[in-house]
Amino acid sequence: MKACALAGLAAMLAGGAQAEDSPPGQWIAPEVAEFADWSVACDNARERTALSVSRDFVARIAEGDPGDYAQPKLWVKRLAGPEARVRVFLDTTVWGEASAGEGPATLHVYTECDGDCTGRAYHLIPREPGRYELASADVAAFLTESVKTPRAATRFADGRMHGIVTTAGMTAALRFIDEGQGRRGTVTAIYAKGPAPARTVPPPPPRERVRALRGEEVNAQASFATDAALVAARARECPEVNLQGPDPQRARWKLASGDYLWALGCSDNPHAPRRLWMIETPDEGTAAFPLPRPEQGRPAERPVLPNSDFDPASGQITAYSDGKCGWRRRWAWTGRAFAMVDAVEMPACYGIPLYQWLQTYRAIPD
Repeated sequence: MKACALAGLAAMLAGGAQAEDSPPGQWIAPEVAEFADWSVACDNARERTALSVSRDFVARIAEGDPGDYAQPKLWVKRLAGPEARVRVFLDTTVWGEASAGEGPATLHVYTECDGDCTGRAYHLIPREPGRYELASADVAAFLTESVKTPRAATRFADGRMHGIVTTAGMTAALRFIDEGQGRRGTVTAIYAKGPAPARTVPPPPPRERVRALRGEEVNAQASFATDAALVAARARECPEVNLQGPDPQRARWKLASGDYLWALGCSDNPHAPRRLWMIETPDEGTAAFPLPRPEQGRPAERPVLPNSDFDPASGQITAYSDGKCGWRRRWAWTGRAFAMVDAVEMPACYGIPLYQWLQTYRAIPD
């Protein structure tokens, strides 16, 4: 079963907006989908993460006063395979309560009414500053009760209101998780339960191992023939760059294979830097190898990357699409080709820190 297959989901999950693929170097990957206020992503090992923040949610918050309460985020995470359990986390590090001070103690379903509109209390377990986990015994009941309403709420230990969380779109996002992990119709499904036993859920596929060649930075001077080849490649791949004068982004690394990795400036705009990445093989010349994007089997892209650099200690090129949202991807030279090592995405510009972005691909670098 292809990871996170999207075929047929539009009909099954009315209202879900699949993010379309985009031109090379842009975002967002089709492994990230948005359902009302929620975003959900899957990676190549069928790990799934759903988050109570989407572009629609951020736009609505930006247009109006979010109110006096904190705006914590809900996360629902599940690994692939028959034994993996659903985990629900609450995070307060963006809006309202940050990592210091008193935090929420309970999570509730919130309904429209006069007076106290919160349902039963579900216990939150502190995991780290600003991050809590819903007690495992409460997960199923909370998710079942949440079908009835588009919001949840958090309270302090003394019962005072703490924050409001949107659950609009959560049911569709979690059905998306069921479908992508092959759980629909089984006893392990979150919402699409059926009689099929847990053993019918497929195990997670193995992660690819990538040989990442480390190296060291060396002098960026080159022979006449190599320099001519690099200039020709820049002219071809970077038509808007000024080829006259020095290239401040030019750099060269010698890799463990004996190859050289070149970085060349591919933009004259200091606010939108791009680099062209080339491989020089002694006695064979230079070449611009494509950068694979194995998510959903999409074709490789040109080796022109925004905001990119090479870490010789890990042997990985890292590129970012933007600042507070977008994507971050990593590749390594294996001696024959570039291989993707890691990819994360975040569609909503909400100040979510990079380490919490949604994983869409992860290999194991050797």
